[in-house]
Amino acid sequence: MLGVEMVIDRSEAFLVTGRHERALALLSHALASDPDNADLHGQMSRVLASSEDWQRALDSAQRAVDLEPGEPWWWLRLSAALAGSNDMQNAESAIRWGLTVAGGAWTPGLYMLGCILFDQAEPTQLDEAEQVFRKAVELSPENADFRYMLANTFAARQKGFDAEQQIDAGLAIDPFHTDLLLMRGTNPSKSADGRVKSLLGVLHLNPDEARARASLENEYFRLRVRRHMVWWLLAVADAALLLWIPQAVYVLCVPALWISLLFVAYTNFDARKALPKGFVRRMDRKYAAATWTGWFSIAASVSIPFVVFALYGDHGSVAGNVAASTQLVTSSVAYSFYRWLVIRARHKSISPERNPNDLRNLLAEAQGAGAAIYVLFIAFGLARLGFHGAQPAAAGVVLLTASLGSAWWWITWNSVMPPHKLARAANGGTRKAWQTTAFSLLVLGMAVAGIVIIATHDFALVPDYQRR
Repeated sequence: MLGVEMVIDRSEAFLVTGRHERALALLSHALASDPDNADLHGQMSRVLASSEDWQRALDSAQRAVDLEPGEPWWWLRLSAALAGSNDMQNAESAIRWGLTVAGGAWTPGLYMLGCILFDQAEPTQLDEAEQVFRKAVELSPENADFRYMLANTFAARQKGFDAEQQIDAGLAIDPFHTDLLLMRGTNPSKSADGRVKSLLGVLHLNPDEARARASLENEYFRLRVRRHMVWWLLAVADAALLLWIPQAVYVLCVPALWISLLFVAYTNFDARKALPKGFVRRMDRKYAAATWTGWFSIAASVSIPFVVFALYGDHGSVAGNVAASTQLVTSSVAYSFYRWLVIRARHKSISPERNPNDLRNLLAEAQGAGAAIYVLFIAFGLARLGFHGAQPAAAGVVLLTASLGSAWWWITWNSVMPPHKLARAANGGTRKAWQTTAFSLLVLGMAVAGIVIIATHDFALVPDYQRR
């Protein structure tokens, strides 16, 4: 029979080369002859964990701990199995005890504790995770994995500059560290073209890297969404103009406003240029529903002033305003559906590892914080002023256009992704329920108010001062 050390070395070689069954068979045979050997049980737990057989890994780790409670490695194996079983509280307790047994300054245990705290992602736990990873880096400054997790923690705590420093330091140790290269390619503090180039570098090293491909798709969506957001903002501004501007002035000013949007085509030009040739066309075909819905939303907005111009005259004033109002609302409905499709596509394209930072970023997109909230409150203010003017029905158009354009947030949060599960995975469940409820009620309330105002007032939305 082989010695215990030889069995463990051979099983480790099988594990590294992906031959899990051979490793399991070897260890099972050895344990049949020596069932009370803690080393063999500990190695068995490691092999089982690598194939995600968490319950058996937990049983083997517990047996190793029972046989040799003074060995910190068995507590680490137990912690890993508990974490794999989603028992994070006991996993944290196990590795803390392992660190106590090891005397505290044990880098494998510190790394494990930091990962468990990071995955739970509560603010206080992220703060402690940062301190734990700092200590691990101090003890082992040449370990690129420790640098990577410290950078991850900095990124989760909105410390982009510190994260970039750790990424640079880690890549100086290991220039081909895939996780660090991927993090550089997704770091929000970098420019869009810098992220694209970093991701292409990862794919050059490993064309089959699924996370890099998913991140490159994410950059494509960032560029598309940013442009469509500008068009939607201008659609809301166009609705606000209907409150006060005379038709003659409107027909002259609004086309100039839309023409100025040609500069939107140059938004993130460097990033779009950095994308591989034909990549955008492939993504447009892959996500055809989102592409065509987005273009429809833009087309509906752009055509509004031309419809008003075509119907301008003695008999076209009311018809032109009815058509313009309908198109504004249609554009916002299309925009809402466009954002729903985008969030759904991005949710599906997230890497299988489900990095908590990826989920946080996606949740931030789904929340609609930022521009959507500002537009709603600006629209509310404009409607409040316009309601007491000569054309109160225009207030309804502004409210309905802005609220429907923001409704993608509510739809996505409640329909596309399981909200409570995603919230826990993304930020440890720290999101307040009242924030979700308040924003949902705001969007829905403004939409209902807009419909009521339009239904109870005339559709002659733009005063024709030439008739007065």
